[in-house]
Amino acid sequence: MANDIKLIALDCDGTLIADDRTITERTKKVVMKAQDQGIKVALVSGRPRTGFKFEIEQLALDKHHGIIGAYNGGMVIDIETNEVKYKQSLTNQDAKDFLKAIAHLNIIHIVDNGTDLYANDADNQYVIHEYREHGLNFNLTHDLHETLDFDPMKILLTADSSRIDEIDEEILEICGDTFGAIRSTPFYLEITAKGVNKSSALDHICEGLNIDKDNVIAFGDQLNDMEMVQDAGIGVAMGNAHPDLKQVADIVTDDNNNDGIAKVLEEILDL
Repeated sequence: MANDIKLIALDCDGTLIADDRTITERTKKVVMKAQDQGIKVALVSGRPRTGFKFEIEQLALDKHHGIIGAYNGGMVIDIETNEVKYKQSLTNQDAKDFLKAIAHLNIIHIVDNGTDLYANDADNQYVIHEYREHGLNFNLTHDLHETLDFDPMKILLTADSSRIDEIDEEILEICGDTFGAIRSTPFYLEITAKGVNKSSALDHICEGLNIDKDNVIAFGDQLNDMEMVQDAGIGVAMGNAHPDLKQVADIVTDDNNNDGIAKVLEEILDL
């Protein structure tokens, strides 16, 4: 089994990243050892392309031909060259139509273009987290459905979990056959182009590496990791994962604070 694994696909928040916003020393050591043996590492996350600097530095991914699958798989980037290998955004008009359609819901929405973040609330904790954590310039706008002038990779909706529960079905109806919607955290609902998910990102990553998905071990903790964990050769749910993800995983490991990734890689790869 160890000889078959050629790629480690890692979700970031709640998986690679512990609750104190660090990577545990044991996990870091094991991932570095795997890279030294020629195994590639891909970070596959809902984050924007600017949101991986810490992980790249900690794991020296720029020195090991690491890969990023940003925006829930909508963009694949070669870390060494910063070249975009794959991109599937929303069209400008589709994004505007969606924002018009949800206007009556009065929900906070966030988009970015890789340098600037646009949102309709300046004080929301999750808006502040998104632009500060990912190094984006903040722009307050209440008419994005009219002024949007680029093709966003995704539209991020945020509210208390109970509010998202209330509007979830209506959002899915609005999405129709044009958009995909995934609950990446209890307080985030992410809108992408139809068919974009972390597994589709793995398709493009594997194609670029000339390997099969059977050669991938993937780790995740939330519902937006579902397709990736299901479709990888070995799918691993963290101990802190959503119950539905644990149901489809091949392995359920320890949580993100207790070296869940390291414990599986040490056994599977004999590290």
